[in-house]
Amino acid sequence: MDIGKFKSSRGRLTLWVMIPPLLIVGVGLSTYALRLQSEWQLNRTQGLCEVLPKLMETQRQTLRVLEDFHSSKTKPISSEDELISFVQDAARKAEFTIDSLKVERRASAQNGNMPVLLASVNGNGAIDAIQRFLADVSVSQHLLSERSLQIAKQANGLDDQICKANITFELVLFKGFRSGAGGNE
Repeated sequence: MDIGKFKSSRGRLTLWVMIPPLLIVGVGLSTYALRLQSEWQLNRTQGLCEVLPKLMETQRQTLRVLEDFHSSKTKPISSEDELISFVQDAARKAEFTIDSLKVERRASAQNGNMPVLLASVNGNGAIDAIQRFLADVSVSQHLLSERSLQIAKQANGLDDQICKANITFELVLFKGFRSGAGGNE
């Protein structure tokens, strides 16, 4: 190359003198930005590694609790007919006589407008039969609870042990959780 060309053209000389430092500064700033981004990602990953085991354990415990709800002696109830059959079977086992049974589906204001089945049971039996009936129902279905209970002794009954019971059950219609993935089915 001829040095005379650079001395004669000031612009060319300026470019040849300025381009290398500008390239060095540009590459240096890009490298610095990449380093900062890598450090940020490393810190985020390390924080996630510290929290992830606790999160996984919490998820396992939650799934165990939910599985307890679904490990009932009977399968989860999802319709009016299944609830009627379940209540009638429990009453027969407890020797509680059902006079009338009415089931309706509605949204429960107490449970955040979650869908529920309300079962109104009118029947009679001895006080221990009523207690067995209530215990069998609540133990067999975790999401089924007594909403109201009225027990009265029959005034004109032949047997002093027989009581009239009006019971309202509420069954929360809760869809099952998939164990393993932790999401809704």
